[in-house]
Amino acid sequence: MVHRIALKRKEANMITLKQAIENYVTTRTTEGMSRHYTTWLERRLKDFNQYTQETRPGDESLGRVTLDDARNFIGMLIKKRVKYEHHQRRAPEAEGLAPTTIHGYARSIRSFGTFLFEEGYTEENIFEGLRPPKVPKKIIEPLTEEEIRRILSIIPQVTAEGLRNYAFFLLLLDTGIRLSEMLNLKVSDIDLAEGIFKVMGKGSKEREIPLGVTARRALIRYIEMGRPRPLNPNDDTLFLTMDGSPITQSSVACVLKRIANRVHIKHLYPHLLRHTFAVRYLINGGDAFSLQKILGHESLDMTRRYVELANTDVKKKHQQFSPVDNLNLSEARRGRPRLQTREKSEYTASPKRG
Repeated sequence: MVHRIALKRKEANMITLKQAIENYVTTRTTEGMSRHYTTWLERRLKDFNQYTQETRPGDESLGRVTLDDARNFIGMLIKKRVKYEHHQRRAPEAEGLAPTTIHGYARSIRSFGTFLFEEGYTEENIFEGLRPPKVPKKIIEPLTEEEIRRILSIIPQVTAEGLRNYAFFLLLLDTGIRLSEMLNLKVSDIDLAEGIFKVMGKGSKEREIPLGVTARRALIRYIEMGRPRPLNPNDDTLFLTMDGSPITQSSVACVLKRIANRVHIKHLYPHLLRHTFAVRYLINGGDAFSLQKILGHESLDMTRRYVELANTDVKKKHQQFSPVDNLNLSEARRGRPRLQTREKSEYTASPKRG
């Protein structure tokens, strides 16, 4: 074992950073990580490799890569003023990268450094000192009941495409599953009679999720009347395009964008439906532990954020529907109440001496 590690460390000066990245991505794939995750990881590490080639041309060996290279790379990303620069489908935009994007780059490099050390390519974890930039905590604003009703009212249920869109919208809203989990759903994964289905979540962990009656009926209508014949007869994918091929992430995004424009909602994306499900689940009486299980969270950290959001929503509802405030008592129109002086208050006056 010691000899193998020593040999790998010697090889670190012989293999390129690009080859080490390929080894890392391959290892993560064989460990069962999802294709979406490994593609995300590979894309970010390739950008890091490209940066090192541009800043130190002609020197591509893994052994020459340092913590300063990683820090300078993250610093460059922070200063970057154009996003979607080389995107296949989106035009470049003159604004900086999102803090969450930069944070993702830092995390992927740190994870890569841990792999290099544990596998014996380096004598120390060279990227351990890389601190990801802080991500500002944004307040998640889930869809309101009124917005949900508006959305559902404009999705036609008289066409095959409308039945599909209505079904996947209700499925995301009623269960909070991730978009990747929905795209991988098979017809055989769903037990419509029992109202339950299986998804393969992060880390290749399978979980069962309950399904409400309304969403179940929408799925039945789609499967029986709207789902087209698959291009591949053996394809059991639940949601298909009108030509019979599996629906994609970009096509779902396009559908939601069109809906948002029609109902005049600023943002509408799959993860917003996950947030909305979580908050409404808690408001309607669900508990945090069952929510954690449904969402597939390994810890309660994210679930706690939903609890805070649910409490905020309850406060807003009380302000709107306060039983006393809605009585329109005259006391409410007299402005700020004044405290009575001790002399004038019959409740605080001292008892008279006999």
